[in-house]
Amino acid sequence: MAAPYELWETHTSLGVMRATKAEDWYFGQFFNRTILSEDEWIDFEKLPILGRKLAPFVKPLGRGRSVYTDSARATRFKPAYTIIDEVIDPLEGLSMIAGIDQSMLSPNKLNVMQRRALLKMQKTEQAMKATRRRWEWLRSQAIINAAVTITYEDGSAVVVDFARDADHTETLTGGDRWGEVGVSILDHIQTIVETMNNAEFGGMPTRMTMSSAVAAIVRADDEILAHMDINMVGGSVSVERGVVAGGPNGGKVYKFGEVMIGGASGAKIELWVNDETYDNNAGTATRYLAANTVIFTSTADQIMGYDCFGMIIDLDAQYRALPIFPKNYVTGDDVKVEHLSFKSSPIMVPINPDATYKVVAIT
Repeated sequence: MAAPYELWETHTSLGVMRATKAEDWYFGQFFNRTILSEDEWIDFEKLPILGRKLAPFVKPLGRGRSVYTDSARATRFKPAYTIIDEVIDPLEGLSMIAGIDQSMLSPNKLNVMQRRALLKMQKTEQAMKATRRRWEWLRSQAIINAAVTITYEDGSAVVVDFARDADHTETLTGGDRWGEVGVSILDHIQTIVETMNNAEFGGMPTRMTMSSAVAAIVRADDEILAHMDINMVGGSVSVERGVVAGGPNGGKVYKFGEVMIGGASGAKIELWVNDETYDNNAGTATRYLAANTVIFTSTADQIMGYDCFGMIIDLDAQYRALPIFPKNYVTGDDVKVEHLSFKSSPIMVPINPDATYKVVAIT
């Protein structure tokens, strides 16, 4: 007798996954490379920038000396593991399901198996978004803190540190915070530009990302407003002074100005607001970027962000490295219980964390 239910094969699950609409992730722009490692570890090696030694002066018959130096730096990271296990209760589908049937008052003419199939698609979509949202959280932590704390379900935790120079993380205290009397935001930006640009694996900042609370201070700063005066030579700052909003994700991400870099470079630093949130384990909306923090970033190519995925430890996945491995299976003998499982082994790595700079700018 044929089974009264139909399980999804992996290719079917992947098809449903591809049909879901992806969100527009802000921090994902800094991670434009992917590594799939069929190992428990992700390994990187990079060569230092060559030195700038001068050729030595010697007398005509004197003996010279070597100027050759070279080395390599190797690092390795072990990805965390995420698993979502959605259980489809044997009783689900027997009656109206919110979001599946049209309404309680006017239900669609769906049978039990149709409801269950639609429910599987709905649970798959939410699982995919939750997994990709975790990826975005990993990326945000890597860019903002250059470290990520992985807290497991059992309460244990491990810190993965990407070794950003300590001078690239700054917490301003009373008298130095943005918006306080006598504090020059532009002078501070100048210092940060020099620090990032002079770092061994740094880079020119091209974007400042902050909360709307910090942006309000920047937009009201007297020095910045003075630089917007068209009567000043080389007005170097432009900010939107009216009502600002817009962008993806409900208007929580948007550009509101630019700071021009002087000299002959013609470069500029874009000013962006990011008020995006995710729901923590308690269901509370939590910011990716703290409301008092500004993060300076160079280009994606300079940061060299990698989305890394390790092997999936599952015989059904044949221990392959996949961004997400979906599985649909049944447990139980007398009463069958259907499961949808989604496994991933991600770690998001900024190869050059010194191409970023974090400032806690306000209280």
